Amino acid sequence: MIKNRWIDLRAEDCTTPAGVSISPYYVLRYPDWAHTVCLDSVDRICVISQYRHGAARTMMELPGGVIEAGEDPLDAAKRELREETGIRGTQWRACGTYRTNPATHTNSVHVFACRVDSVESTAFDAAEDIRQQFLTLSELRAAIDSGDFGHLLHVGAVCRALNLI
Repeated sequence: MIKNRWIDLRAEDCTTPAGVSISPYYVLRYPDWAHTVCLDSVDRICVISQYRHGAARTMMELPGGVIEAGEDPLDAAKRELREETGIRGTQWRACGTYRTNPATHTNSVHVFACRVDSVESTAFDAAEDIRQQFLTLSELRAAIDSGDFGHLLHVGAVCRALNLI
């Protein structure tokens, strides 16, 4: 077992529904996440850019992050949007809850959509260096095609939210 503020990795005994034993089976326990598809008055989508060490590059993605213990997913989405972009949203809509990687991860991602209501100052964590911008749908599609917006959970969240709003 490895457990700290970043990771909770456990080796578990796993027996499949067919009775096959897989041991050790490694499971990553994470808190749930909340991601927001935020549109401005002309339907551009707010994206953030930040360095992602696992990819060894700066990536575009949706505003969002960890849901704190005891925190409501919508409240977490609102908090993360405000912290990372300074945006206070309106017309919030839940777009679904999805498993992040059901083979090995225990958490889910909660997807929300909203509209920009107002913009205030950001409140980054000490380790965050975030840039934000609004992209048209065509620009976002190009960023997906190029891999600049390459986090599949975020691509899926955009697809789901745009189908509901």
